[in-house]
Amino acid sequence: MLLTNLKIEHYRGIKSLELELAPTTVLVGENNCGKTTVLHALRACLQTLRSSGRASPFDEFDLHFDSRAADPTTAPPIAITLTFEESTPGEWSDEVEQKLGGDGGVIALMPPDDRSRVQLRVSAEYSKVTQDIDTTFEFLDAAGKPLPAKNRSRLGSLQQLRPLFYLSALRDAGKEFSRTSQFWSPFVKNSQIDETTKADIEKQLETINAQIIEAHGTFKGVREHLGKVQELVALGGQDVVSVDAVPARVFDMLNRAQVSIASATGARLPIGRHGEGTQSLTVLMLFDAFLKSELARKQGVKESKPIVALEEPEAHLHPNAVRALWKTIDDIDGQKLVATHSGDLLSEVDVYSIRRLYRKEKTVRVGVLQTGTLDERQLQKFDHFVRSTRVELFFARVWVLVEGETDVIILSGAARVLGLDLEQSAVRLVEYAQVGLSTFITAADSLGVAWHVFSDGDAAGLKTATTVRNALSGRSEGEHLTLLPKGDPVEPYLCRNGFMDVYELHANEQNRVRYITVDKDNDAYPEQLYKCLPNNGKPSAAHAVVAKMKIDGSASIPKEIADCLKAVIALAGDK
Repeated sequence: MLLTNLKIEHYRGIKSLELELAPTTVLVGENNCGKTTVLHALRACLQTLRSSGRASPFDEFDLHFDSRAADPTTAPPIAITLTFEESTPGEWSDEVEQKLGGDGGVIALMPPDDRSRVQLRVSAEYSKVTQDIDTTFEFLDAAGKPLPAKNRSRLGSLQQLRPLFYLSALRDAGKEFSRTSQFWSPFVKNSQIDETTKADIEKQLETINAQIIEAHGTFKGVREHLGKVQELVALGGQDVVSVDAVPARVFDMLNRAQVSIASATGARLPIGRHGEGTQSLTVLMLFDAFLKSELARKQGVKESKPIVALEEPEAHLHPNAVRALWKTIDDIDGQKLVATHSGDLLSEVDVYSIRRLYRKEKTVRVGVLQTGTLDERQLQKFDHFVRSTRVELFFARVWVLVEGETDVIILSGAARVLGLDLEQSAVRLVEYAQVGLSTFITAADSLGVAWHVFSDGDAAGLKTATTVRNALSGRSEGEHLTLLPKGDPVEPYLCRNGFMDVYELHANEQNRVRYITVDKDNDAYPEQLYKCLPNNGKPSAAHAVVAKMKIDGSASIPKEIADCLKAVIALAGDK
C-alpha cells in the first residue's frame, strides 16, 4: 500500500506542488525550497491529524501568504491530498480491504483496470467566527469528490496501516533518550521481566541498598532526623522514611536507564556528553531500533508498514559515516521520504529516487529524472559522472556546459574578475565530454536545472551549436548558447582578444619551427600559435590568462566571455 502522490496547496511557502513518491524518495534542493514543508505536510495528515477533530495540526503561520499585506482572514485554504494506490490490480491484501473497504469504505476502483485507490484530502482555513484554524478531512471517490461523512471513521485505520514516523534535523540525544521520548520510552515501559524474576531482583536490590547505607554511615543520621516528620504529620507505618542509594523497584530502575558510550580515552560518558555527530548517529540508530522492535507490537496489524520521514539524517556526521548511514536508512522496513543537503548521501542513492525541489517564478516545482528519459548507456554515464564525482550538481541552479578544462579555468577566473560569484549563484561549470552534451541537456531539463553551453567556434563547435538549437524548444538562444566567433577554439580566440603575449610565452620553440608559417599580423597566426602549445600545456596557459585578467581588470575580459557569464547569472536569478 504505497503512498504514490502528495499534493500540497497553499501551505506555508508552497502555493501548489504535486509530488510523485517512490518506495524511497529523496528530496534535494537549496534552503527554503520546500523540503521541510513537504515532510511537515505529511506529518500533519498522518501523525497529528485526529478523527475527533478536536485539535488542528495547523496554525495561522501555516497559511500561504502571497504578499506582506496578506493576513489569515484573506489567505486561501490549505489543501493537502494524499493518494495511496495499487501498482497492479489485486495487490492490496485482504486485511487492507477489510479495514478500508466494504460498507462505509474509502477504497475507490480506478478505471480502466480497477486498481484500488484511497485518497485523503485535509483542508484548513482561518475562521473569522472562532478566530482559529478550522480543519476538515474527507476521503475522495474515483472522481475526486468527497465520500459521505460516515467514511471519515476510516482515518484511524489508514493511520494504523500506514503510520508516519518523523525524525527532525534537530536531534537532541539527551531528549530522545529520556523516559518521555517517543522512541526511548517504549523500551523503558515495555518490560519483559516476569513477576518471579522481578521479585528476586527487588529482594537483591533491598540487600544491596542496606549494605550501601550501612557502609556510608552518615545516611543513618539523616534517616533519623527525617523520621521526625512523623511527629508533626500523621503517617502510616513505623518506618516512614527510607533512604535508597539505588532504586528499590525494577520499574524505577528502568526509568533511570541511560545510554553511555566509551570516549576516545575509554571513559564511559552519557550520550549527551559526546559530540553532536555521535549524538545524531545514536539517535538515528535508536530510531531504527524502535521501528524494528516496537512497530509490530504497537500496531498489532500484520499489514502495517511505516512511512518514515527523515530530515537531514547526515547532520553533524563526517562524509564516510554519511555514506555508510545510507545502508541503515535503506534497510528500514517501509516507505521512506528523506530530505538532505548531503552530496555524500546522494552518492549512495538511486538516481530515480531523487526529487529536486526548486523555485521558479515564485512557485515551488519538482524536477525528477523519469525512467526512460535517458537510455541505458546515457544513464550509466550520467549516473557514474554525477554521483561519483559531481554530486553537487543536483543542488545547482545552472549548469554551464563546457568542452574541457581550459574553459572551466577561463570562465571561473573571468567571473571573479568581473565580480560575479558563481558559487553563491549556485552556478556549476561542467565538462560534458565524458557523458555527452545531449545527455546533460536532457537531464538538466528533467531536473529543472537551467543550462548554458559555452562552445568553440570551430567545426566541432558548430555541431555543438546544432545540438543546442535542437533542444531549445522555443527558448532564447542567447540565454543558452555562447558560440565563439571566427571558427576559433578558445585559445586562438583569446589570442585575438588581448592575450597573444601569454600564448607566446607558453609556446614550445620546437613546435614554432614546425607550425608557424605566417607573420604575427596574419589572421592565421593565432591558430598556428595555438598549435605550438606543448602537450598538457593548455591548462597552464589558461591560468596565465586568468592572472593577466586580474592585473588588467574587467575591461580585459573578451565580450563573448563577459556576455556568457552575465547570461548565466541572469538564468540563476530567475527564481
